[in-house]
Amino acid sequence: MKFLPVRVRQFPQFARQTWQRARVLRQPVRRMPTFHLCYFSCESYYHYLYCALHSLKTTLQGVPHRVLVFSDTDMPLTPVQIEGLQQLMPGLRVIPWPKSMGWGAQQISNIWQAYALAAQDAADDDIIARIDSDVFFFNDRIFQAAARSDADFVGDGHFVDFRFCQGGCYFLRARAVRAVLGLLARETMEQLAKEVHVVVEDVMAHHLVQRAGLRTWMTWFMMFPDELRIAGGLTDWQRWKFSCLHFVMKNKNKMLEAYHAHVLQGQLPGDYRPDAALTLQPQPVR
Repeated sequence: MKFLPVRVRQFPQFARQTWQRARVLRQPVRRMPTFHLCYFSCESYYHYLYCALHSLKTTLQGVPHRVLVFSDTDMPLTPVQIEGLQQLMPGLRVIPWPKSMGWGAQQISNIWQAYALAAQDAADDDIIARIDSDVFFFNDRIFQAAARSDADFVGDGHFVDFRFCQGGCYFLRARAVRAVLGLLARETMEQLAKEVHVVVEDVMAHHLVQRAGLRTWMTWFMMFPDELRIAGGLTDWQRWKFSCLHFVMKNKNKMLEAYHAHVLQGQLPGDYRPDAALTLQPQPVR
């Protein structure tokens, strides 16, 4: 079985997830949840974060949301970078935060404390989403699906053969965050980390949700660079199959190139001005 091509091996799961997604999207929304979107970023990732947020601004026009950027205290976003982000997305909040790249129990604890902050004033059925700075969206289908799903944790598992919800983007109901925090009040992150094969953020998130007895939906919505290359771009089929692109690669300038070529269609709109703020006088951090 392991020698079969990936597309052949994953076809039953893909067919099942396509059917399940269609069924979920047909469900009415009792109350559209607010999405509390958590980004963990730093000074050197500014241009990627700006691109990611611009895609949100364009895509989520009908979806209630707020954006929290947790700025790495070792390499914080500068005041002028923060000004640029807030010009793009008024109301965006930047919070100084200890390193949360996702390796090791301490950094993973930092991440869950950030989720706790995001969920602080959220309704139980609101959604706390983790989105990496190197992810851009081209439709809101996964947000619509997460809003309608009865799962506590929604993520993409296709790139890792559905062993866990791949990092980059996933969605947690606020009640799920509170349940995991309850688990962490009884057992330490260090103890729980001994139960997984590698102590990294996405593997641990999946494990913590399972240990808390919550419902998980691993579906298919996040495209990766190799898939973009093989497809020859964002075709209509890829846009139907996926909602976002996650640039897990060293040369993240490829993210900007892909966004300009396939989403902006080579045209820079007036609100896409990542360097405009860099010419301003420094402003106080808000």
